[in-house]
Amino acid sequence: MISEVRIPLAVWTRLRATLLADCSVETKCFLLCRTLESESRVVFLAREVVPVSEEAYAERSASLVETRPEFVYNLLLRCAREGYSLLEAHTHPWSVNPRFSAIDDRSDLQKFQTTQRMSPPFRHGSLVFGNDMSFEGRFWDYQRARIAPIVRLRVLRAPLETRYGTGQKPLWLDEAEQTVYDRQIRAFGAEGQAMLSHLRVALVGAGGLGSQIAHALALLGVGQILLIDPDRLELSNLNRVVGASYAQAQRGWRKVRVLAQRLNRARPPEARTITPLPYDARSPKALSHLLGCDVIIGAVDSAVVRQYLNTVAMVALIPYLDAGVGVRSKDGKLAQGGGQVQTIIPGETACLACVERGIRQSVEEQLTPHQRALSLLGGYIQGEPIPNPQVVFLNGVVGNLLAWELVKLATGCAPVQPYIYYDLLQQQAFPARAERNLDCMLCSEHSDSLLGQGMYGLRGYIQQAHKRKRRGKPIPAPRGS
Repeated sequence: MISEVRIPLAVWTRLRATLLADCSVETKCFLLCRTLESESRVVFLAREVVPVSEEAYAERSASLVETRPEFVYNLLLRCAREGYSLLEAHTHPWSVNPRFSAIDDRSDLQKFQTTQRMSPPFRHGSLVFGNDMSFEGRFWDYQRARIAPIVRLRVLRAPLETRYGTGQKPLWLDEAEQTVYDRQIRAFGAEGQAMLSHLRVALVGAGGLGSQIAHALALLGVGQILLIDPDRLELSNLNRVVGASYAQAQRGWRKVRVLAQRLNRARPPEARTITPLPYDARSPKALSHLLGCDVIIGAVDSAVVRQYLNTVAMVALIPYLDAGVGVRSKDGKLAQGGGQVQTIIPGETACLACVERGIRQSVEEQLTPHQRALSLLGGYIQGEPIPNPQVVFLNGVVGNLLAWELVKLATGCAPVQPYIYYDLLQQQAFPARAERNLDCMLCSEHSDSLLGQGMYGLRGYIQQAHKRKRRGKPIPAPRGS
């Protein structure tokens, strides 16, 4: 079992300031975390830095640091009361690429075995940082009663900052990848291409817009792509779903199967890692895959699903890229058209709830038939099953704008634009303001927000899904663009 730590930029800034305030002595602090767990991995979601006051140190020097037992005891009580896991962090201020010392080994093993009885759900880990914030990490695997490594630490910022622990395998490209992606390597470097090649992306929506995005991701060499969409092909999809055939539409193939089959053929057999998942995005099966990704992409026209993906991203500290398109036509002429791409970095940029995108739409989708009929009189409701204008060239532009933002987010080759709007008729793409709401219930730093809350933050959604299942009602599926 291996582990990683995801940490919002504000928490990382506080951690860095706390640990490096005095580099003449070792310093210690604690991180309160939620966790996401699977059979093979544990993800620590850092929410709060707890510094150690001077009087709480039992001993502190240039080569040793110990905290008083009562301080740690009170912290453990809080973890038990509030459902937190704990990461202890201390410095070796004289070193770069630090290693745990023999003293650390004995101390950690004793502490881990002492807190074993608190598990599950309590997780206990340890981090040691050098003076450049390079680190080594480990945690207690209570199922196997042994110490396991924390492989990487990801700071949620633009571009994403991924730090690998001392001695962990660095990112690299094999010879075949260097040949295939030679022109891209010349554009944003071997390290940038390696970041893309090791990225795990969940793309929700495999319609006109989603298929354009999927093709761009595959050509860019994104390592693993999970395609999530329950819909089947129809003949009316053939004007915009890239790669679909007439025969497949006649037979009602799953959209994700069509895309995965076509895109995997362009990859070597050992690198065919584009996986079709014909699930509703809000199903438990889909959720487990979403939580295991590095980036989530939404290409759906359901505001309810968009808000759900936004919530998953916030609680799990996963960057979320959201895209949408729309066309209005009158008397056979385009009256209006455009699309937008929003890049959401949890705790750093505005989320969907901050800018209230989709809030009204989400409400309208859940109206009674009578209320819905009245609302329709006032104008178009997104998600209404009425044939709407769809054109492949608009999907292509917006899909590739999103792919470009993903490349910037992963590689740092250019600044990320949090919100881009494309006007079809004017043929202009320009950034728009997306102000972050510092009181947002999803992404603010308030103690009661859902930011980094893990499964705690999704309890309401999960309970609602279980109720629907017991009543025999299917969860509404996202509809592709």
